[in-house]
Amino acid sequence: MAHRITGKPRARLRAAPALLALSMASSCSTAKADPPTATNIPASEQKDLPLPYEAWSGTGLAPPSDHATPDLPPPLARPREHARRQLEVVIGAASFLPSCGSGSIDDRGCLTVTPGSGVDAALLYRVGPFFAVGAEGALSGFAAPTHGLLSGAGGGARFFGVVGRVYFADAGAWDPYVSLTLGAGTLVLRAPNAARESTSGVGGRVGGGIDYVASSHLRVGPTASFAHWVAWSEARCSGDACRDEPAAYGRLLGFATLGLRLTGTFGDVL
Repeated sequence: MAHRITGKPRARLRAAPALLALSMASSCSTAKADPPTATNIPASEQKDLPLPYEAWSGTGLAPPSDHATPDLPPPLARPREHARRQLEVVIGAASFLPSCGSGSIDDRGCLTVTPGSGVDAALLYRVGPFFAVGAEGALSGFAAPTHGLLSGAGGGARFFGVVGRVYFADAGAWDPYVSLTLGAGTLVLRAPNAARESTSGVGGRVGGGIDYVASSHLRVGPTASFAHWVAWSEARCSGDACRDEPAAYGRLLGFATLGLRLTGTFGDVL
């Protein structure tokens, strides 16, 4: 006896092929993770990689040293020769040429004085290679026409002050400079009758020179200077007795020098 298939089972049989096809398609299109790539880190047994060059062998130049040379500062453009030092002690001998002017009457007293000789000295602290400050002094005698250069018969000069120097070289064999000294002093003019006329006041002295650096502690060189007085008092003396009065027959106004200086240098190198 044949069985008759009802409506619902028949619909299920019709949908079965479609479900089977859908299940097969979805199983083929399932996404999968990419396989891991090979690492470039060598295994523990491959950590010692071969050198990128062959070991040196041959008869030519020696191979480079394994010890790296430390970095050094670049060399100076020129080596420093005879570097300057901080403390300078200066002593010099010079010829002193008097500067004489008219007194209240005339200048006949200037005929009694001629160039003489003297010494000067200075103690300087060199702040830097190009500048120094310190103290300076000069002591001289002036000759008379009938006396020798060292006699001091025509008068004399005393001068002390504060000096500043400017240098033009910080190394090398030559050390040129200019200087300015401000201080006080006395100029004395001796007359043939043994009378003396003195001028005291404030003085200014400009000078210059060039030293040859013989060694790290010694310099020597020529120097020249000119000093001028601004008087605050004048006196006339006879023997030991002096009285304040204007010079009548001439007054010394200053002096010029031409000499040789010896300088000792000490202290730290600049």
